[in-house]
Order: sequence, then C-alpha cells, then structure tokens
Amino acid sequence: MKSWTFFPWRLFRWFVTQQVVAAGVLYLALSAVLAYAFPSDRATMLIALALGFLTFVPVSLWTARRLLLPLGRIIEKTRRMREFPFGDDEVDPEAMAFDEPGEWYEMERALNRLGRDLRVKTIRLSREKTELRAIMSASPEAVLAIDGESRVLFYNPQFAYLFSPKGDPGEVTLSELLRSPDIIAAYSEAMTTGKPLRREVQEEVEADKQPRDFLLSIAPLAKKHNQEIYGVVGIFHDISEMKAAERIRIEFVGNVSHELRTPLTTVNGYLQTLKADLEKGRLEHASEFLKILSLNVSRLKSLVEDLLDLSSLESGKELKIETVNVQDITEAVLRQLNAQSHKIHLHYEFGEMQADGKRLEQVLRNLLENAVRYVPEGKNIEILWSKPSAAKVELHVKDDGPGIAPKHQARLFERFYRVDEARSRATGGTGIGLSLVKHIVQRHGGEVHVKSTPGVGSEFICEFPI
Repeated sequence: MKSWTFFPWRLFRWFVTQQVVAAGVLYLALSAVLAYAFPSDRATMLIALALGFLTFVPVSLWTARRLLLPLGRIIEKTRRMREFPFGDDEVDPEAMAFDEPGEWYEMERALNRLGRDLRVKTIRLSREKTELRAIMSASPEAVLAIDGESRVLFYNPQFAYLFSPKGDPGEVTLSELLRSPDIIAAYSEAMTTGKPLRREVQEEVEADKQPRDFLLSIAPLAKKHNQEIYGVVGIFHDISEMKAAERIRIEFVGNVSHELRTPLTTVNGYLQTLKADLEKGRLEHASEFLKILSLNVSRLKSLVEDLLDLSSLESGKELKIETVNVQDITEAVLRQLNAQSHKIHLHYEFGEMQADGKRLEQVLRNLLENAVRYVPEGKNIEILWSKPSAAKVELHVKDDGPGIAPKHQARLFERFYRVDEARSRATGGTGIGLSLVKHIVQRHGGEVHVKSTPGVGSEFICEFPI
C-alpha cells in the first residue's frame, strides 16, 4: 500500500461537528423526557446518558476518519496525476483501497484507469508534439498559423528568420507581421471557406530587405470532434530562384532569337540579291556579297559554338583537370589573335597550375578578344599570372582603354549583355564571351570580377583555388 499524507480535515471537522451537535440535542431531549417520566431515578439516567454520549464521540471520530480516509487518498492521487502525469505510482494497482470495498473502491479503480489512460495519452501527445516541433524546426519552408481572429498561433524558425516577427505567438496579428494584401486575403479566404488553397504571393523579407516570390499553401485547422474551423496554417514555399530562372530563360530565348535573326536576315537578304544578280549575269558585286555572307556565317557559327559551350558547362559536364603551363597557354592564345597593333605585356609569377587546359585557354582568349576589340590601337594590354597566396592563383587581364561605367559592371557577365551593342556586333562579338568566362572559372571553384574606371581602363581578375 502506498503512503498517502493528505486528509480532508475540513470535511472531517464538519462531519464530526454535525454528529456531536445532533447527539447533544438528542441527549438534552432524552434527559428531559426521562427526568419527567422517572423522577426517582433521574441521577442514574443522567449518568447513563452522559456515558453514552462520551462513548458516542470517539466512535463518531473513528467512523468519520474511516469514511473520509479513502477520499483523502483519492484527492491526493488526483493532485499527483495532475502534477506528475508520467509517474508510475499514480496507476499502481496496489494503491487501490481493497480494504474499503464499495463505492470508494469503485471510484478509486475508475480513477486508476483514468490515470493510466491519461498517462498513455500524455506520453503520446508529448511525443507527437516533440516530433512536430522537430519537423517544423527542420523544415526549410516558413510556416505560419493563425486563429479565427487573425492572432498568430505559431510560426517556425524559418519564418522567424525570414520575416523577423516583432512579438511572440498570441501577442501579434497577421497584419502586424506581414504587409502583403494578397497574403492577408488568402488567409481570410481559407478561414471563411474552410478549403485549402494555393496562391503565388510576394513579400519583402527582413533577412535581406528584398522582395521574394512565394507559393503560399494554406489549409484550415479544424477541431476533431465537430470539425469546427478554429484557424488556418500556411506554408511559404520560396520560389524566388525558380521565378528568376524562368525570367532568365525567357530573356535568354528572346536574346538567342534576336541574335540568330539578325545574321540570318542578313544572309537571306544577300543570298536573294546574289541569286538575282547571277540570273541576270551581274557579277561585279558578287565578291563583296560573298564576303558579307561569310562574315555572318562565321558569326552564326561562333554564336552556336558559344551556346553549346555554355550549355555544356551548365549541364555539369566534368572538367578535364590536369597540370597546364600558363606560359604555353598564353602564347598559344596570342598566336590566334591579331593583337600586333597593341602593346602586350606579359608577367608570370608561377609556371604551372591544375586546371582544364582547353577551358583555361578559352577564358584567356575571351578576355583578350574583348581587350583587343575595345582598346584603341597602340594602347597597353597587360597579362599577369599571379600567386597572391598559397591557396589561390589569379589571372589578370588589364588595359588602359575607355573603361566601363559602374552601371554596366554588375551585369557585365550576363548572357548577351553588351555595353555598346552596335560596336560589339560590328566587331563580331556574340555577347556570351564573358558569361562563358564566369561559368568556366566557377566550375573550377573560383570567382571572377572586374575593376574599371571610365577613361582609365579595365582589369578582369579570375581567381582559381589551388
């Protein structure tokens, strides 16, 4: 038997007081009646009644204690069940009052069964709550739930990171956390209709102070017993990168179409003209037309090759890493270019590095082609292979040409982006060269950036990790 310390003293005192008062009244009444009926034995009867009353008091105390002791045990057990729902002693069958069969016994058995069920359910709910909290914390998506009055019920760490809510759940409303009318309207609609919905919304993120695109999935929260809607929960799927990729794809398709259409239109026009001249026997312009056709076909070929190279890099094709001699690569590229009208300065701080030789040659060729294309004749072009630390090597291509305005520098490595479109097309540029440079360097695990001052010159720096 377990040791129980609680006893219902207030009920005990009330019970005993009521019995003593009732016995006292009965004693006085019997005393009066017997004294009147038997006046000669009055003293003897009073003594007998007093002894009976004195005997009644301890019997009443014992009875009250015996009657209320199980109640105290049940009250204490109930308290312990509430304070320690996982305690084994609350559901121990040995704690049942087998010595008091009857209603108290049945009540204690029922309480033990209730405690056992409560313990099982509490453990299950606690485990489910822990699992749900772990899932919510590990989720890469932001989650926010509100009640019927738009007060916040809960949000997960990702939501807190993105939107930095000012206030704890239960203290703030939806409109105080988020400003997008589309988000507020979506939550309101889900609460009103009780049906799940999905919306594409945009909201500024406190983490980087930039608007992001989200696919918001909202579902109602319903009570299990009567399906009453008491709130809604929303999951914010960040689709900003997907949207950006879609915009880039649309822009890329448009740019490719434009870049292909221009030389194809030229080729088609001159072919038609050349065909008509040949039919009429006019050959005086044939050589000029063929030269223009050859130039545009070469431009188309270069464009297609650059696009294939870019596609190959983006598809994750493995690089062929080997030991390459940077001086051999530099001299090979210079032999391919018509750079005699510029002053070329070469500097080598190291001789060999680990890289894909063909791709490294492609990087240097694209940078030098741009320098030769835009730097006036007679100006300087410097090629420097440096080793600033034991962890990386760098390729610098520097010139003292016209330079690049700051507004163009951020977009310089985008596909088909040109600082001077007319001049670039006139000199045969495809608009993909610097984009290829960026992708090749990144595939090697490095970075590329530009330093330029208008009227002073430009310097392209490619960093390669060792």
